[in-house]
Amino acid sequence: MRDARVITVTPNPAVDWVFEAPYFAVGEHIAAERVAHHPAGKGVNVARVLASMGVRSIATGFIGRGELRMFEEHIERHCEGRVICQLLVVRAKTRDNITIVDPVNETETHIRDQGFEVQSSDMARLESKVSLLARPGVLVAFCGSLPPGFSPMALRRMVSRSRQAGANVVLDTSGKALEAMRSEKVWMVKVNAKELSTLAEAPTETPEQVLEAARTISVDGGGNVDYVVVTLGMDGAIMVGPGLAIQGRVMVHPGRIVSTVGSGDSLLSGLLAGWIRSGDWTEALRDGLAAATANATTRAAGFVDLDGVEEFRQVAMIEPV
Repeated sequence: MRDARVITVTPNPAVDWVFEAPYFAVGEHIAAERVAHHPAGKGVNVARVLASMGVRSIATGFIGRGELRMFEEHIERHCEGRVICQLLVVRAKTRDNITIVDPVNETETHIRDQGFEVQSSDMARLESKVSLLARPGVLVAFCGSLPPGFSPMALRRMVSRSRQAGANVVLDTSGKALEAMRSEKVWMVKVNAKELSTLAEAPTETPEQVLEAARTISVDGGGNVDYVVVTLGMDGAIMVGPGLAIQGRVMVHPGRIVSTVGSGDSLLSGLLAGWIRSGDWTEALRDGLAAATANATTRAAGFVDLDGVEEFRQVAMIEPV
């Protein structure tokens, strides 16, 4: 598996807009500066960061007809030839996601569109695509929210078929889609504490509760997940797996953190890239936390600077829990 090809599946991509608006206030006329505008969606972000870290992938999922060229050109320009774009066109407009950053009050406001509606014919095409790509030696990462028309049970069916084909499945979703996966066996889930609480049906308000909930859904605790990765914001992340329980964090001055949007995607990318490179989960988590922190020092979600990754990798602290 260390030579694995990564497939990212993004059912609900987006075009990200990031504005900087000092003294932002609801109901007021505010002067703002656009600081980022680019293709996104969790799987697209993961593929882009993987490319930055030297890992090849195929990006599939859905895309609105009018935005296909934008996404293809962006991937060609920013992914160094390491991402093959195989997004499937639907007859609708890709959603816009808007983030408003107030650097004075240190707040982020997120406005999220629900996305286009997919039809049964679209679902059949995506199931066929994923089935063709899933095979032994492949990591299939299902990333992000589901658009209208994409049922949680359809996602579960794709996950099951991918696993039956011999692929290792990575899951990074939330809400009803995550709830539908409770009894489905997967190789890895990446969740935050709130999402873990949904999946484990247990409290996750303290580090001890997070660790216990992660162990509950892991194979070592009788669950269906080989590796559980829980993001904890400024407190880093916890990872639990067979014979494995580690926590890591990066100490960084709060003044360097610009925006945390996309940091979870970057952590997953760094984690997978580190594991593919080294086969060592401690080093992989170090890479993941470094990538997440590097992302947080930029306005654009799902972008990392390799010098920043290396800087934060040197100061990342990993310890057993």
